[in-house]
Amino acid sequence: MRSFHQQLALSLWEEHISHAKGIPSQRDAFGMGRDRAADSLLPKGQAALRHQCYVFPTKRAGVFFKQALLQQFRGFHFFLPAILTIEEFIEKLTRQSVTDELTLLFELFRLYQQRDLSLWEKGLDFDRFYAWGRVILKDYDEIDRYLADASKIYSGLQELKEIEHVFGFNEDLREIIANFRSITDKQEKTRLLTEFLKIWQAVGKVYVRFQEVLLEKHYAYAGMLYRRLAEGIGETSFEHPFRFYHFCGFNALSRAEEEIFDRLYQRKMAQMYWDVDALYMDDPREEAGHFLRQYRKKWPDAVWLTMDSRLGRKAVTISAVAQSVGQAHVAAQILGQAADTATGGTGQCRKPEQTAIVLADEKLLLPVLYALPLEEHRVNVSMGYPVKFTVAYDLVDSFLDLYRKARAQGENLLVNLADLKPVLSNAYLSALQPQVYEKVMGWSNDNKKNRLSLKELAGQLEKPELKALFAAATHPKGTGWQSLFEKLTDYLTQVFHHFQGKDESQRDRHKTDLEFIYFFLREFNKISSYLHEKGEELSLKLVKKLVREHFSVARIPFEGEPVEGFQIMGFLETRTLDFKNVIVLSANEGKVPQQRSMNSYIPYALRKVFGLPTFEEQDAIYAYHFKRLLQRAENVHFIYDAEVGRDSSGEQSRFILQQLLKYKGFPNIQVKTRQFTGKLNPPVPLGVAASGQQMAIPKTAAVLAAMNCYLADGGKFLSPTSLTTYITCPLRFYFQYVLGIKEQEEAVEEIDARNFGVVVHEVLELLYQPWLGKEISQSQIATLEKLVEKKVAEVLEKNEIVQEFQELAGKDLLTRQIMQRLVAKILKLDQEQAPFTLKGLERKGLDYQIALADGQKVKLGGTVDRIDEKAGITRILDYKTGRVKLAPAASLKKPVAEYMTQYFKDLDLKSGFQGYFYGLLMRKELSGEFRVGILGMRELNKGTQWLQENRSITPDYLQAFEEQLKGMVQEIYDPTIPFKQTEDLKHCDHCPYNRICGQ
Repeated sequence: MRSFHQQLALSLWEEHISHAKGIPSQRDAFGMGRDRAADSLLPKGQAALRHQCYVFPTKRAGVFFKQALLQQFRGFHFFLPAILTIEEFIEKLTRQSVTDELTLLFELFRLYQQRDLSLWEKGLDFDRFYAWGRVILKDYDEIDRYLADASKIYSGLQELKEIEHVFGFNEDLREIIANFRSITDKQEKTRLLTEFLKIWQAVGKVYVRFQEVLLEKHYAYAGMLYRRLAEGIGETSFEHPFRFYHFCGFNALSRAEEEIFDRLYQRKMAQMYWDVDALYMDDPREEAGHFLRQYRKKWPDAVWLTMDSRLGRKAVTISAVAQSVGQAHVAAQILGQAADTATGGTGQCRKPEQTAIVLADEKLLLPVLYALPLEEHRVNVSMGYPVKFTVAYDLVDSFLDLYRKARAQGENLLVNLADLKPVLSNAYLSALQPQVYEKVMGWSNDNKKNRLSLKELAGQLEKPELKALFAAATHPKGTGWQSLFEKLTDYLTQVFHHFQGKDESQRDRHKTDLEFIYFFLREFNKISSYLHEKGEELSLKLVKKLVREHFSVARIPFEGEPVEGFQIMGFLETRTLDFKNVIVLSANEGKVPQQRSMNSYIPYALRKVFGLPTFEEQDAIYAYHFKRLLQRAENVHFIYDAEVGRDSSGEQSRFILQQLLKYKGFPNIQVKTRQFTGKLNPPVPLGVAASGQQMAIPKTAAVLAAMNCYLADGGKFLSPTSLTTYITCPLRFYFQYVLGIKEQEEAVEEIDARNFGVVVHEVLELLYQPWLGKEISQSQIATLEKLVEKKVAEVLEKNEIVQEFQELAGKDLLTRQIMQRLVAKILKLDQEQAPFTLKGLERKGLDYQIALADGQKVKLGGTVDRIDEKAGITRILDYKTGRVKLAPAASLKKPVAEYMTQYFKDLDLKSGFQGYFYGLLMRKELSGEFRVGILGMRELNKGTQWLQENRSITPDYLQAFEEQLKGMVQEIYDPTIPFKQTEDLKHCDHCPYNRICGQ
């Protein structure tokens, strides 16, 4: 089956054969064989080729057409016709190039500055204008591409008669405008709507003047050129650079394109070639054929290359795979099988160039390239690797962000630790100073720094290259983008030479880095030179935006022959191309088609009325690209991510499901589905034995020796927190309290929620300390409220939660106020209980021991937050930052042992477990009745929640707790019982060790 480009080339052959023979042209005679008798006549018509122009949607389509043309005319010497993209065609005929976006935005910004419009705030700067200026520019471009009347769009369309004059008596359109007016004409408009209408009307006033300014300066945006050509190409005085035009493989045309094509077609200076499939053309419900059905009515005599893709042999395979890496490996497996047959002559892939891997998600490019086993076969990557995914771009982006958020403190420039982390963790910093991230983070943690000056940072840097990089400024006046650009360029150049200077084997490992850095610096220097030429005072914030915008579309080209080897490309690059074997990755809903986005100030209602594109047209365009790709394909593989995640819907595209319905009932089309399941097994830690799918740590002599520290003479004790950890997961207990693997504590940018408990505990201790051993009344507690703010500030400073240079603002200030209110609320609750006598605050040194079978004793201990006495009853109070849940009152009717068992089984009752634990620790010091209460800071409205419904803890309950506690401690030290994973997976979600155990 011939491809679209081969048939175009054949059409040109037949045209010249007919011309040489003097017979009428047969432009639609696709499929005719080559007339060998006319070979000798062919050269006579070759000179005419140079006056022909072929226009395609993409450059790549033109490359494939050129190849087909050379193949069709092989053996002859001739002039090639002009082969242009639609953008090149527009620029060629208007004799003007499209101006870069930033220049256009500066011109647009100057116009707004010149206009004395009250709606604009005084001092409007380019930084603030940039974001919505781009939206305005995009709207202008679409207005011109679709030949819409800007004055009517932005007028507000207030008069119904005007609507009828413009749109006739179409009731649907009138209803749309009426609905729009009902919103915009409200007497009491919201602030958001008012601001929108002001901007909207101002945008319309600027449009005409913007056109005039651009004409004066010979600037233009693309839509402006489209409109100019559409309005001028019909004039008799228009000078054409070519005698005849061929428009090939288009689908959805803008109104300007439609006008251009039609005027040339009506003057018999152009022919149009449409590639269509009966699958979507004959069904009016098929969105893929939405535009083409309209064009067939308008241009029935154009060349309509029609086929029915359902009549040929086709094999469709749909593979559900877990995650991106899995998709890449499945694609590599399919391509590897095709490559094995590429030289054998019998497989489905005798010609590699007939196979395409289509990436709906460009982030899959590197995983695919790493996975492909194609050492002996050519691969052509047409899409290019996005620069924004390179290490060099990450460094520049995070470095500029670091300085953008830096603040001055005297002569120091302070940077946030959170902003510094992505810079220090960049691979190109550790390339010159290994472990630089670990060193700076360790120093920050030791000194509890969440902000540090550049001078402090320099003290932790060893290599002169890094010192020079961060010496770009010592004061905000020196943080101009020019200085930062110079430092970044110098540093990346040094990294390049560092990799280049390695021996051959190591240099090969960094070959990709060398290529990426070289390309990045070339583009980085371009944008730097461009910004210098503008001579504008650009803020660092804006420069960072411009850098991000520039590199969001920049691609690093891969070397390769565009018409040879296996083809890897993005979805839109497949336009007009035909492949026998197609492998589509990320064929998920949300990727195919891409998620809808319509960033515009022109509302949907007006877009609909004036014929501007909406999301409905976007879906129709994508549907055509999708279904046209499958027209001539014989082997189609759809691979999608079956896991639901941040970047995956977990579902195959609806386009696939629609296509399968169309294939139903055709025996020549085979459909197969596959499910790839499996999970990579994590590395098993030393000493871990697998028990089924559960990990277990046997209590070897070495493990038991590590637990000796909790024996009576070992120096440590088991706390209630460690014991509730064992209840949660014995394996977690092992990692944390036997191996001593701790979560790495890092200095945090804001007052961390983990500090709530520390601050509140210490502040209450400071406030009540003078009253220890004394009775305190309601009025005396009331006087303590005046000291709360001062004591909170003291504790924050003492614990270095607030840094030396830190000025509290925003969330930090709110957090401090919440801490103050918590303490004040607790004092209010205490006033309701006053008077009472304070017996202890933050009581430490409490000791309790449990004997093991071999006679050794395990030491248990803890700190009791507060002990007081009221009406002759001792009360033990524990402050909790989390929620508090105790056993329900009804459970007190159960037998004592059964009641107490729930505190050793239900982790939600850990507050009660710790309450009984503190009662056991205090038992030997208490002679009379005592009660245990827990005060939950998240639920202060509930007040103190007392064990056993505020009853005194009786000996039988405490004895039952003691017996079960002994059993648990003896189990911990039992050498026959390993430390196993929990079976309750909900405890694994936030466990810091879940990556070790793999659960």
